[in-house]
Amino acid sequence: MSIPFYFAMAENETEPQEGKRYAQLGFGFNADGTLCLPERRIRHAAAVINDRFLPETAPDAAALDRLAVACGNGCFLDFERPINEVSAAIAIGLRRRLSVKMAVPPMLHAMIPDAYVQIAGQLCNHWERFARSAMERYGGSWVLEVVPWRVTMPSVRNSDEQGYLQKALCSYEIRDGSIRYDDTKESLREKLVIAEQYGCQAAIALYREIKGFITD
Repeated sequence: MSIPFYFAMAENETEPQEGKRYAQLGFGFNADGTLCLPERRIRHAAAVINDRFLPETAPDAAALDRLAVACGNGCFLDFERPINEVSAAIAIGLRRRLSVKMAVPPMLHAMIPDAYVQIAGQLCNHWERFARSAMERYGGSWVLEVVPWRVTMPSVRNSDEQGYLQKALCSYEIRDGSIRYDDTKESLREKLVIAEQYGCQAAIALYREIKGFITD
């Protein structure tokens, strides 16, 4: 795996190790609209900015300046709410202030076309098709949000069995009328290799979700 892999974590979640890339959670705004910055910074970590709370009006230049300084090692915009005037102003204001590349959700791509687009690797039945679709939409300007698959759903098959789905790149087990899909260390590495072949520039995952799968 040659693309950069970022472990996203909170400031006190674990002690960062040399040679690994990190993205620090906890940047954004407080419920009262003031800027929220972690008290302790993870050395050399990119910033993950959330939209859990947003100011009632667009933040002023001073707040955006401070937030941009915190993004000196990279910036992931983890915006999940529908875009409005305030969140758009934050995204565009940061882009104007940053010399480093940003990663943004697909809904912000039209506003910031030179940013990487962050795409979640959700459950699908053909991983290569998923990666090809991302390249067709965003060329070589997308990053993968790695979400280990641990999914259980009803199965129409009654017989118990287990195996590996080569196109989906995951293991499966049918038992007691349910089918469970799981990632393994090997399947995640295969997914990353294929994603890179289709233009993926980096990967990011929550440390607490990925630490049992990928360590380097």
